Formats: sequence, structure tokens, C-alpha cells
Amino acid sequence: MKYKAALVPDWFRKGSVYQINPRTFSEKGTIKAVTEQLPFLADLGFEVMYLCPIFEEDDSTDISNWSNRQKASKTGNPKNPYRMNDYFKIDSEYGTMDDLREFVKESHRLGMKVMLDLVYLHIGPNAPILKKHPEFAKQDDKGNIILSEWRFPLLDYSCEGLREYLYCNMCYYVGEIGVDGFRCDVGDGVPLDYWKEGLHRIRTINPEAVMIDEGSNPDYLTVFHSLYAFHWHDCIYNIISGSASVTLLREKWEENHMKIPKGGIFLRDMDNHDTVTDWKDRVEKIVGHNGMELILALNYVIDGIPMVYCGNELADTAKLSMFANRFHMGSFEVTDRSVADRPYSIRRQNVIKKLNLMKKECDALSSGETVWLDNSAPEKIISFMRELGDKRIIFIGNLSDQEIEGRINDFPLNVSKTLLESEEAVKLGENGYIIPPYGYTVAEM
Repeated sequence: MKYKAALVPDWFRKGSVYQINPRTFSEKGTIKAVTEQLPFLADLGFEVMYLCPIFEEDDSTDISNWSNRQKASKTGNPKNPYRMNDYFKIDSEYGTMDDLREFVKESHRLGMKVMLDLVYLHIGPNAPILKKHPEFAKQDDKGNIILSEWRFPLLDYSCEGLREYLYCNMCYYVGEIGVDGFRCDVGDGVPLDYWKEGLHRIRTINPEAVMIDEGSNPDYLTVFHSLYAFHWHDCIYNIISGSASVTLLREKWEENHMKIPKGGIFLRDMDNHDTVTDWKDRVEKIVGHNGMELILALNYVIDGIPMVYCGNELADTAKLSMFANRFHMGSFEVTDRSVADRPYSIRRQNVIKKLNLMKKECDALSSGETVWLDNSAPEKIISFMRELGDKRIIFIGNLSDQEIEGRINDFPLNVSKTLLESEEAVKLGENGYIIPPYGYTVAEM
């Protein structure tokens, strides 16, 4: 591949992203409620606070302008966080602009960065800006507005006025509010040259600003600092659901790493606002606390940037939906943060804390090469090494509900130090291993 990926600042490469949907974060559902928990999250070692959309939402009850997912939730909630009414206002559901300022100020005081969610592919059908500038939306030959697959007006990037309007929006949040970057919804649905100029402008204000593309087009890594690894979490979900073998995980990893430019990295998540809404069951329900811990550890040790969804740090099992809020809960729940003092939650917090510290301090995890290790049970066991210079970190994990005995092929397990392992210990010897259901180990060689 002839082109190179955008340079990634150390604060992002060595950190982890904590995704916050205020609606499901706690019963209060506000920015202030999240701000109150920032010292707790900082103590766990998270480096980046990423807020789902908090901007003014279209509140129309006309369901012809609702997405299929919104209607299927049966919450009756007219507000969809990804159907914007005004990019420059905070929705009253979440609080005020001053609440956002305080959130950013407190995050920075605690040593954490802040990223906001930009939704620039489409806009709400009743957005006031479209009344002033109808040319901002794509139109057919008859002047009818063209809608996205979610039934929202598509923005027209052939319009220079639209581009300038959105550049101003990006610069406002970086320059005036002080955020450190953006997660860009369906980012590769927006022209790359728009994002290139947008990054230039926000980096004129903050030279280390970062952008994440919620997309999979490898060309976008020339501007963005990571892509979503949809293939990764989909594979894991299929594996734990019993419809795929662990061998597929390595195959998809190799296939996708052949496509991305040198230096490009993926964002590794499992739960996010979409998956907790769309998948039949929460991962924490399917594989239990031990299985979810294994997946979290895997996402931290494999190459890329780990992202943890709000509540994962507590081992949350609530039934969530991105369309449910405190005014329209339907059959859904919010994270019960009172479980933080229960043994299973305390263990998860301690594991997350160790993983965040390892990611920050171990260059092999942030910059090392991933070397896959063949094992005798590839349909159940994932095994690989992160290598940088003479530093080697090995990961062995059992993505099944059965105890597995086997060996790493042609690779003696001469462990010098165990960094982290599952609650039920893995037995390692020079010639093999015994791994309990959903067991794992992270060790120095």
C-alpha cells in the first residue's frame, strides 16, 4: 500500500475510550450525573471520555420521519440522539451548554480527554437551518429532499455553505468548549476531503485533536486516527453465540489488516450504543461476567484502541436501548450504579484498572507488532503475542464454555511474569496449558 495512515498522538494510542450514553449511564440521564462520576472513572484509568450525541434532537411525533429501529423500540420516544435538530445547542434532556463546559473542565482536571459525537451524514427533517438554507440538503430533480436509509435528510457536501457551517461547528466545540476531538457517525459516508479540511481547522486550534471514523473504509485512515472494527466485534458475538469458530477471528483480522495503510489502527469494542440496542442479548448475559472479562482483556491486548461502554466497568447486565430515556423507558432499563460495591463488580473494576495501566505503560501493547501463535485447539482458543524489541506479551484465551487442554505449537511457554489472568487460574507449562471456561492469561515472556 502506497499511502500511510495519519499520525496518532500518544495520548490516544496509549489510552482507552469510555463511551457514555447519558440516557443509560444512570437513572438521572444528564451530563451533570456523568460529571459526578468522573473521579471514579479517572481512578479506573480511562483516558478518553466519549459522549454520545447530546445536541438538540428533533422531537416530532410524526413516525413517518422515524427510523425503523426507533419505531421497533416501542418506547414511543420521538427523540433519537442521531436525528439532530441543532448542532449548536444542547438538548434539554441532557442539560445545558454550561453543563458540557463543566464536564470538559472536570475531565481535563482529572487528566482525561473529551470527544463528542458528530452526526454529519444527515440531519433532522425539521432542523431550523434547513428552513434558512434548504440547499444544505440533497434534493432530487423535482426539489424533493433525499433521505438516508434512516429516513433523515441527507446533507449535500457539494454546497460550500454547508461545509463552512459544519467547519464552524467543529471549531466551536474545540475552541470554545475545549473538547479534544470527535467520533464521527458513519464517517465514511461523508466526503474524505471534508474531513481533511475539518481536521486541519481543529488542529489549528488544538494540534493534538483526534478523530474516530465510525466506518470501515481504509482510505479514511489517511485523515482519521482509527476506524471501527465491526468485523472484530461481529466475529466475537458470532463465536460466543455458537455460530462461528475462533478461527474466523484470526482470518478476519488478517484480511482487514491487509487493507489498511501502514500505521492504521482499529477501535476495538464489544458493547456500544448500537449493539446493546440491536443484539438479542447483552454479551454479559450470554457469557456471564467471566466471559465478558475475557473479551475486555482481549480487546485491550490485541492491537488497536480499546473502547468500553458505560456500565461494562461495573459488569452491568441491564436491558438497554439507545431510544429509551427517563421519560420513555418502555421495557428497558438503565445501568444500576449501586452495584459498584458487589464482589463481581469490584473484580471488574480492578481488572479494568489493571488493563488501563498496562495499556498506558507497556509500549508493546500500544505500538508492538501482533504475532499470531498456532495452538492445538484453534476452534476454541485464541493465542497471540504483542512484540516490540525484546519485550513480548502473550495472550491466551478460551472463548468457549468448556475446559480446554492443549499447547501452543512450536512455542515454549516460558512465562517470566503473569500480568493478568481470569479468576479461575490458567495452568501453564512449557509444553502446554489447561484453560478453564472463558479463562485467559496475559503474561510476559
